[in-house]
Amino acid sequence: MADAPLRAPTLRALPGGGWFAFAHGEAAPAEAPPRDVPPLPALPAAAAFTDPPPPAPPRRASGLAALHLSLGGIALAVPAALAEHILPMPALRPMPGAPAGVAGLAEAGGAPVLVLHTAFAAGLEDAAGEEPALLLVLHQDGRRFGLPAARIAAGPATPAMAAFAGWLGTPAARDALAHAPPATEAAPLVPVPQRHLVICRVAGMEIALPAESVVAVLAPTEPLPTPPRLTSGPGLAGLAAHRGAVLPVLDGGLVLGGAAALAPGGVKEPAPLIRLAVRPEVLVAVEHVAGVRALPAAGITPLVLRDGLVQGIARLGGAPLPVLSPHRLGAL
Repeated sequence: MADAPLRAPTLRALPGGGWFAFAHGEAAPAEAPPRDVPPLPALPAAAAFTDPPPPAPPRRASGLAALHLSLGGIALAVPAALAEHILPMPALRPMPGAPAGVAGLAEAGGAPVLVLHTAFAAGLEDAAGEEPALLLVLHQDGRRFGLPAARIAAGPATPAMAAFAGWLGTPAARDALAHAPPATEAAPLVPVPQRHLVICRVAGMEIALPAESVVAVLAPTEPLPTPPRLTSGPGLAGLAAHRGAVLPVLDGGLVLGGAAALAPGGVKEPAPLIRLAVRPEVLVAVEHVAGVRALPAAGITPLVLRDGLVQGIARLGGAPLPVLSPHRLGAL
């Protein structure tokens, strides 16, 4: 059998850059002889490492460090750190005994402030012909004083600021600022405990109920008659439905020993009903419901008799207001 023709070997790449070839057919040697192979392609040249660019020079700060005032041809540059408020020019009150540089007293931010003439702060004569529209309130060494201005603009620091700082140290400025009120820090607001009361009228009296004991207030309603099988207690006036529940109705006027809320003048009429959060739940008829009022808890004086009908006395509009116990009022 003639030998099968040998096919040309196929070159294959090895990992790492080598080459190998298989000889095909029976006459292939056990080991592949070295082969002349084409040279490996050259690797691309590595990128040249360069030094990072030098950092950019720091930019000069350009903050708004000054407030520039102008009034009637007078210009002032005041350090912005001293500014407290910029307000519309308020009405001035005279300051008795103050030196000539003082324009008067004003109220700014809820506290008094001494207002100086802008020309006095600039070391010039009074400027006339332009009315100030703004007041710049300043805070210096624990004192509050203001400078009137027609215009105020924020800008960078200028050499004129040094002139204003020098003026603050003059005897005339110290004499004027001695009349300035001290700058007091506003006290933090302290929450005041409150109680919410439902105010209503019943039996000709104004009374109150704790709002947390009132589930709802119903529009004027005429209760349904009480079934004969139910025992009629004092003040029981019938039944009414609310939110899927049928509840007994008490006439608040009769419970308090006064005129009936459901029958003023002897004629039965609808009346507002108050649903109380007691067990068992009841509806109490009253003459009128004025609404809910929030009062300081300290303004309600509790009574020593804690199981009585009146559990405390509130002060409303300068008059005492009985606060009733919902459990005693709604007791069947």
